[in-house]
Amino acid sequence: ENTMQRMMKNLKQNAALPLSLLAALTMAGCNETGTSSLGSSEDEHDHAESDHPGRLVIAADDDGTQLYMYDLEAGALLPGTLSLDHDASALYTSPGKRFVLAVQRDDNQVQIVDGGLYLHDDHVDEVIPSFAGTLTGPAPTHFRIHGEQAALFYDGDAANAIMAQVELLTDESLETASSVASQTFASAHHGVAEPRGDVLLATFRTAAAGLPETVDVYHQHGDHYHKEDTLAPTCPDLHGAGSNEDYSVFGCSDGILIVHQNGEDFTAEHVDNATLGLAAGERIGGFDSHHELSHFVGYAGDSIYIIHPEDGDAEELDWTEGAAVSLESHSLDPHGEHLVLLDDAGDLRIFDTADWTEHAHVDDAIAPGNTHMVVAGEPAHVFLSDTDNNSIVVVHLEEGSLESPLSLTFPPAALAWAGLDSDHEEEHSDEDEHDHDDDDHDHDH
Repeated sequence: ENTMQRMMKNLKQNAALPLSLLAALTMAGCNETGTSSLGSSEDEHDHAESDHPGRLVIAADDDGTQLYMYDLEAGALLPGTLSLDHDASALYTSPGKRFVLAVQRDDNQVQIVDGGLYLHDDHVDEVIPSFAGTLTGPAPTHFRIHGEQAALFYDGDAANAIMAQVELLTDESLETASSVASQTFASAHHGVAEPRGDVLLATFRTAAAGLPETVDVYHQHGDHYHKEDTLAPTCPDLHGAGSNEDYSVFGCSDGILIVHQNGEDFTAEHVDNATLGLAAGERIGGFDSHHELSHFVGYAGDSIYIIHPEDGDAEELDWTEGAAVSLESHSLDPHGEHLVLLDDAGDLRIFDTADWTEHAHVDDAIAPGNTHMVVAGEPAHVFLSDTDNNSIVVVHLEEGSLESPLSLTFPPAALAWAGLDSDHEEEHSDEDEHDHDDDDHDHDH
């Protein structure tokens, strides 16, 4: 191996170097193909296609503008930090897993972090994470992934007559901090858009205030969209959305709207709360979904419903098993095979989505209290921010067992995983990881 590679290896160990210097030296190590020798095929890793476990991008709890990067293969923090312009309101992983979007809702922008891992021929290139650029728009909030696409919905600013917008994003467009297509809507509202190939299902509000009540069908034309249709029936106080191969679903104050795609045709069915089995005063306001999972998981406060879109009904999941606990966090795994629930006692409950039976129960995974959870990687792991102990709790999903926590030098808050797409043939997790409590619907800021 050459001198540059030896130097890069030494640099990897040298945590004292500032990120800017390390990045400059990494660039200096580029060979003719423009890839860095940090993690080239001669390097000690010799990766097969998907066996780099990835990296965590972690916001600091004591200074939310500082992002730290933890390399799960090296088992250590990468040197330095990336400094955001403003505190992140949320961190999201891109559809192809390479990027992390740091949403800064109150400051009308999203900074894109390149996790620095990507396939190059038969190996994985590893470079230091860096900013790929910035997306700007009024109050970016909901970020919805379906397959290889993501739709970022900007709520707009009704007080200043700035309308809501949407940007359709892919990993390829994020490389240049751009969108595949975008659209400005005719109203400002706290809404959501579901990407479905050439079609975008987007919310619309006719009232002067409040949440949207209809779903419009848009067809992509180059870099923008044309409105084709407004779906009937309506969905009052619409909040929350999900998609799988044939259906999209939206949460309404009086039930759910199930949208069926048949080729180019979209039809909608409204199922009321009583039919779903909800108690008076309950509503579903958030979902977990996955392209290959035929059911949707709907959240009504601490109640969880398994929705069967083809039958237009639902069954309640008895996830607490009689314990007096409430729901702290929820996520599907990257393949939609497990549902992971964290309760406010700090227990982790894992369900198999094939039959909705409990797969594992991890008692006292983390001390009770607010924490951030991400389910990611291959094999899938649950990562939980342990702010009090400057660490990340790690649970092996399939085995349902606690692994050694990741030791940090700071208190962690929000986190996201960046790495390699485990299988380009498979679609990806479609959760709407929006930070609002599911039963808090007053979203007009």
